[in-house]
Amino acid sequence: MANLPDSLYEDYSTSKLTLPSASSFAPTTTVVPFPDMDTIIQWINDLHNEIPFVSNSALQNLVTHRNTYEILPLLLWKSPCTMAMMLQEIVKIYPHISTPVHSREGKPPRAYNILLLFQCIAHYPETRGYFLKAEMPHYLFPLMDINLTDKPIECLRLGALGVLAHMLKAPIDGAAVRFLMDNGALRYCTKAIEIGSTESKTVSVFILNKILSTNEGLQYCCVLADRFFLIDGLLKNLLVYLSSMTNPSPSLFNLIAGCYAKLSQKPRAREGLWRFPPVMLLNGTFASLFAEDPDAVNYRKQLIRNMQSKVMK
Repeated sequence: MANLPDSLYEDYSTSKLTLPSASSFAPTTTVVPFPDMDTIIQWINDLHNEIPFVSNSALQNLVTHRNTYEILPLLLWKSPCTMAMMLQEIVKIYPHISTPVHSREGKPPRAYNILLLFQCIAHYPETRGYFLKAEMPHYLFPLMDINLTDKPIECLRLGALGVLAHMLKAPIDGAAVRFLMDNGALRYCTKAIEIGSTESKTVSVFILNKILSTNEGLQYCCVLADRFFLIDGLLKNLLVYLSSMTNPSPSLFNLIAGCYAKLSQKPRAREGLWRFPPVMLLNGTFASLFAEDPDAVNYRKQLIRNMQSKVMK
């Protein structure tokens, strides 16, 4: 099973992607290198401080150390009123995400840092259950459905997608997959695939790939012809997108190939793939990418083998 490299869906900072980080828009804060537990708890309390510099500094420090302390997600969740405050930061930007003017006001970056904390909460097994029970992803869907592509707004889209990706990080949680299916999350990923950055497209296809990795998810994507052809159309458009790039993304290509291999496992999907094959994946269009990716080669072999089984029947 293909896994998206950690750097692409765990940390969307400037060092990993060509997108501005939240710190680019906020006053300079002092990052504490090795905080003790008392300091972590103080930062969580400082999130509620009415002095912007104190609150922003605490938020930036928590984001910096979010992958260092495994207990941080639980501390955030159990802290009185902290989750409500974090949600308020997300909800406050809803009225403004339809205009690029908002991206110059300095507000999205704070929400972006909140999304980074949501990512670790969505990944940690104990808080993931709370996160799903509270239906928290519903607050993120509007950020994935933005029609704009300017970079600060794209950061929000990428941050929201990253939360869903963390929910599905191995080992895959069946409850998380069912939640995304039941609430039409793939529809919101569609917008990112259509107009988002390469990074947003990659994380969206990562989410699709993880859903297809489960029996329930594969059945969900193939049970209706319209749903299958929507997914197939998105993947084919991505192949066209990659073919137009001077340096196409190996990670995105690997995930697309993996999705097709998984889809071909279902007889109904094989029927559609036989009638309307992903030609660019089967001819020499991506020979250079295949040459560097043995997993993608195996995915193509699996796809061809499954399509041929349709012919023999």
